Amino acid sequence: MGIIRSQSIRSVVITYLGFAIGALNTYLFMSFVPAEIYGLTRLMSSTALVFYSIASMGTATLLNKFYPYYRDHLPFGKRDLFGIVLTTSVIGFALVTLGTILFHDVVVQKYSANSQVFVEHFYLLYPFTFFLMLFTLFENFSYNHFKTIFPIFLKEVGIRVITTLLILLLIVHFLTDIQFIWVFSFIYAAVFIALVLYLKRADSLHFSFRISKVTRKLSDKMISFNVLIFGGSVFGVLAQNIDALVVGSTKGLAATGVLESSTYVSNAIAVPQRSLIAIAIPILAKAWKDKDYTAIQSMYRRSSLTLLIFSMFLFMMVWLNLDSAFEILHIPELYLEGRYIILFLGLSKVLDLGTGVNEQIIGTSNMWRFQFYSTLVLLVASIPMNIWLIKLLGITGSGVAALITAVIYNSLRYVFLYYRFNMQPFSLKTLYVVLLAIAGWYICQYLITTENPWLRGILRTSIFCAIYLFPIIYFRMSQDVTETWRKGLAMMRGFIKRK
Repeated sequence: MGIIRSQSIRSVVITYLGFAIGALNTYLFMSFVPAEIYGLTRLMSSTALVFYSIASMGTATLLNKFYPYYRDHLPFGKRDLFGIVLTTSVIGFALVTLGTILFHDVVVQKYSANSQVFVEHFYLLYPFTFFLMLFTLFENFSYNHFKTIFPIFLKEVGIRVITTLLILLLIVHFLTDIQFIWVFSFIYAAVFIALVLYLKRADSLHFSFRISKVTRKLSDKMISFNVLIFGGSVFGVLAQNIDALVVGSTKGLAATGVLESSTYVSNAIAVPQRSLIAIAIPILAKAWKDKDYTAIQSMYRRSSLTLLIFSMFLFMMVWLNLDSAFEILHIPELYLEGRYIILFLGLSKVLDLGTGVNEQIIGTSNMWRFQFYSTLVLLVASIPMNIWLIKLLGITGSGVAALITAVIYNSLRYVFLYYRFNMQPFSLKTLYVVLLAIAGWYICQYLITTENPWLRGILRTSIFCAIYLFPIIYFRMSQDVTETWRKGLAMMRGFIKRK
């Protein structure tokens, strides 16, 4: 965990910087941009992610799973796995493009009534998807060379800074709505070029298209692995984006904009997980290769407790101060419809993070077939559930569906790891953290009710931190949280001394 902790601190700082910029973007979208344009950016992103998952044919996961063998047995210039991944994905993209052209009438039928602008600019999905695919593949390539910080910076900060500039140009009428969408569709091209230049400068852009002896030896395993993982990856991405696809089709782009703003707020809770996963995947893959089960169990338990502490804190901060934030920022009334989406999505994020890196443990193990079947269950449950609950409850139904799906999915992974490998992430400390969070929420919610939104927010934040964080740090419930706290204090002292 030492490597993970040292890199996680930097990556979390970068990720939260990106989140702060993204929060600014969300505010600008909500306050100054038509909800339909905001919703269109979400629908484009969700659709592109589904197209990418099909085009890449699961090869990003293949890369993460098998690259340690290439790293151990071949020099830089003869590692052909990434060349195979790249070639396969480009061919897959060509097939996806052909398929969407042939079935364009289906898109028109589903979206023309409520999202006509999306139908009119459907072709912009092609550059958006293509550069998203290239960036994601080279991002994973970089991770597997243990170069994580710069690609995380590009993904979390770079894309959002570019988006900020585009929104500002739209607000001052330098760009029209249509021109904004055109430029937005090439946003991943910029970060892809930056990442390639970084890898080239770091002398890490070495791979081969010539089939190696390692590929010949592992080809049967890789093919069987990829056949199932391909389906699982498509199912997983579709399940994660089905809410936007359904809302865009049935409720329109404005409702999709409300969904996007609510999703973004709840996604703040998952920021620590995103940083940890990028660093943990290659380390878990190596641990499985070396049969180091003790290291895997240690990472499972410590990641669960650490992520639970952070996610519970962030969720309570959001939910306790949501009304105050709406009042202070003068959020348009349209977006108030999404407050309960934030509640249910937030709870689903806490559940997902609180069970640790279970998905990554299974995905990098020899039991990766379970990943396919459990994801299939997730998809089967989430698609009809989203459609039914969105029709029944409106856009709030997507949040309820996400929570139910998270319960099902994480229960399956928990049971599998417990009975197959005798691994489970929880301890008494897990219960203590949950009880502290509930106590802090109850006291702040019902005792601090002043009408001034600024005062209410300050008091609730301060008192909750005292009730929740002080015991966790004082009693050293989590080594990772304690180390993060100490390093944070050291950084502050160093900054003060320099002043």
